[in-house]
Amino acid sequence: VAEHAAVVTLTGDLGAGKTTFTQQLAKQLGVTEPVVSPTFGIMKGYQLDGNEYFDQLVHVDAYRIETMDEVGPLRFEELFQEPRTLVCLEWPSNIESIVPTNKVQVEIEIKDKEERVVVVR
Repeated sequence: VAEHAAVVTLTGDLGAGKTTFTQQLAKQLGVTEPVVSPTFGIMKGYQLDGNEYFDQLVHVDAYRIETMDEVGPLRFEELFQEPRTLVCLEWPSNIESIVPTNKVQVEIEIKDKEERVVVVR
């Protein structure tokens, strides 16, 4: 088990499927409550009961963050250090200077209305 959060960054245009990716991941991890985009709340956490690796999934949507001055009170840097935490981070470029370098990058590209190309790095 890592001594810090596992961070998955999600990039793609509006409507590409970043929140859908997080919803499906949450479902696979046993989250039963609705997972919705936290665009206005910025961040939403979900408890993961009985998971071997993680105690919580935290869904972060940095879309509305315009300057790094807004980040301090949100305590993202502490979140990224939290053990047994899985963070799905939409719009990571808006807080790029504090996103951990050790992360999984998921890029979602819209091919047509129902088709996506997903690249994982």
